[in-house]
Amino acid sequence: MGIFQKKHRTFWLTCALLVCAAIVAFVLLQHSPLFQSKWVLDVKKAGAKGDGVNDDTDVFLKVLRQAADAGHGAEVIVPPGTYSLRLDEPLPLYSGVSIRGQGKPVLKFRSLTGVRNGFEAVAASGRHIRIDGIVIDGGHRLTRGINVHTGSYDVEIRNSVIRDLSQSENPESSLYSAVVSGIMIYGNTSKITISGCTITQISASHGQPVARGIMVWSEPGKNIARFVRIIGNEISHITPREDADGIYFDKPPADAHLSESVIEGNFIHHTAKRGIKISTPGVTVKDNHIVNPYSGNNRYLRPAKDPLPQDMYSAISIYASQVTVSGNTIDGTGSFYAAIEADIGPLNGIVIENNQISGGSSGTVRNTSGIRLGAVHGFTVKENTIRYVQTGIRLSETATAGHLAGTGKIADNQIQERKQ
Repeated sequence: MGIFQKKHRTFWLTCALLVCAAIVAFVLLQHSPLFQSKWVLDVKKAGAKGDGVNDDTDVFLKVLRQAADAGHGAEVIVPPGTYSLRLDEPLPLYSGVSIRGQGKPVLKFRSLTGVRNGFEAVAASGRHIRIDGIVIDGGHRLTRGINVHTGSYDVEIRNSVIRDLSQSENPESSLYSAVVSGIMIYGNTSKITISGCTITQISASHGQPVARGIMVWSEPGKNIARFVRIIGNEISHITPREDADGIYFDKPPADAHLSESVIEGNFIHHTAKRGIKISTPGVTVKDNHIVNPYSGNNRYLRPAKDPLPQDMYSAISIYASQVTVSGNTIDGTGSFYAAIEADIGPLNGIVIENNQISGGSSGTVRNTSGIRLGAVHGFTVKENTIRYVQTGIRLSETATAGHLAGTGKIADNQIQERKQ
């Protein structure tokens, strides 16, 4: 056999081996969970009625168990309709499971078995979980909409509505004085995204009443959540005035790492105490629109007849270092104690820049500030536009000392103060 023939035979043998290897690889990939299409389950095909009357809880629980058992993940489809669900049976979402609504189906939690109140609508616990396009209606009988539980990673909540949550009316219940929250993010969690959602009608009224639209909780013994993205949501009607915030990042342990989280492009209104409160270091708050719509009518629960100081405490409160507040619009009819305040320090690395601040075109002006700095050493306050306040930028002795020492910079702000 000639040299040419040997080379020709070797070439075709090599080609044949490569083809066989490609076929084997293709077969293996088709059977690999990483490359399989998701298993799709439909709650109506599984027996849910979605008529707002029949109890669909057992069907949802069965389908969600099947989805969790799929191993490589599954998508649960919820067609249009109103699904009646029991208060004492939260819907569990485990690793790899997605739940997706078609036509914004309503999950209506009701007292179907005599239980008057419940804790949570959805319990997300695991990795790679998606919630998309559903409406959670607590009927003022649930305390939490969605809880993202300890250790969860890569959870997305998008295009959904969470509404009508409150405390229990039973003084003997542990939920009587519980914190009410549309979404609660527990500790040791990471890469949590909330986008395009509406969170509204979240109220507390008992004990020392606390209500939050979205709360990132400093769970005891756990690290605060990291890489949280809260983007393009509408958050409204969070009450009462005593302690109600649209978005709240809790205070972590003293040695906590930076959160590296972002609050961006949200529309926040009718949040009785604050729009946003940050007690976690390493959060960026940018390009949000916070409206104070009150005018002498945002009253405390107890005592209800006390004279009001200002209509809201603040739009944005900063109680942690390494926080940037940039490009936000703060306006409305109501007045603020301080539209943006940084206090409870000592704090460093505070940047407040390019914000448009209006302290309210009517109502109280006395003791109002556009930007108020308390125990802050290192800060930059620049290129903000401030109007309709008594004092544009109010500095504590600590902040003044920092400014004089060069660790605090104030520059190029446009201020229009109004006296009363």
